Amino acid sequence: SVDKKVYGIHKADDWFSFVFTAQEAVTQCSLQLRKIGDICNLQQKILNVITKLFCPGT
Repeated sequence: SVDKKVYGIHKADDWFSFVFTAQEAVTQCSLQLRKIGDICNLQQKILNVITKLFCPGT
């Protein structure tokens, strides 16, 4: 039995805990990507408004 920890939380020989931890990592990653996407979308909308204000012909 190896007593080292996987991801700093669970023991390496506990497969269920490893899978659950991996699932948590996927969930957190997807939440962060969603936040990044929301920020990029907001920035694009702001740029579109500025463009319409200063370049009304486009």
